[in-house]
Amino acid sequence: MNWPTRIAGCFTLALGLAWAPPARAQQADFGWDPSWSKFRPAEYVLTGLAGSASLVLYFGMRDARSPRLTGGVLFDDYFRDALRLRPHGQRDAARVVSDWTAISAMSWAIAVDSLVVPLARGSTELSGQMLLMDAEAFAFSTLITTLIFKTVARARPSYVECERDPNYDPLCKLHPMGSFPSGHTNTAFTAAGLSCAHHLHVPLYDDRLADVLACAGTITLAATTGTLRVVGDRHYATDVLVGAMIGFAVGYGMPTLLHYGKVQNDAAASTAMQPLGTTVPIVPSISGVF
Repeated sequence: MNWPTRIAGCFTLALGLAWAPPARAQQADFGWDPSWSKFRPAEYVLTGLAGSASLVLYFGMRDARSPRLTGGVLFDDYFRDALRLRPHGQRDAARVVSDWTAISAMSWAIAVDSLVVPLARGSTELSGQMLLMDAEAFAFSTLITTLIFKTVARARPSYVECERDPNYDPLCKLHPMGSFPSGHTNTAFTAAGLSCAHHLHVPLYDDRLADVLACAGTITLAATTGTLRVVGDRHYATDVLVGAMIGFAVGYGMPTLLHYGKVQNDAAASTAMQPLGTTVPIVPSISGVF
């Protein structure tokens, strides 16, 4: 074998070695990062209390007998007139689709991203921690939303029409004072926030673009859910916006602040930068304290 052939062979081998290790390392490193804070005992208790309180409020606390707030505010009437469907059959269809889009967002975030994918890639620990974060976020976002709609008692957009004609809509008698905020939208955006938080910190799909698209996909499902709640005349636009803000803030914020902050690594890096013999007081950040 001549020298050019040998050099070409060595160059090809070097390229192969340069590309292969990162892929193997990425697969081997997939899982729960030891520097992240795991679910704490206090979180188990608080998540259980929040979930239980949500159920007690929803089923045990009676809705207001009369609305404390009626009619639209800001741009509500404009969007209601522009988007709602008039025939009740079409409104029903829009609501059914909104049920499925909300369920799809939840299923994607919980069943696919937090359960199937981590288990298929061999990390039961990661799956368990992600499922706990999901339960925590849904418990608190549901509690906040339920408390607000029971307290505010805003009439549904169709309240006036239902008062004039009880047959105006099949859902006239179903939580007529439960317009604000939108529960469907809150649920869907909680799922979207969780999906984005997980995909931002964990290479679940082993491809950056795929992880970004997963986040965008759940946001799209959540936005579709909120829009259909207005189209189906069950909520005003402001109901949807507030439900979306609460849901995404809790779904994205709780895992990011409480678990995905690399507290140990940050503290170690800070210590390494100090001169020898210097004592460094370590103050945990919010991501390390519940």
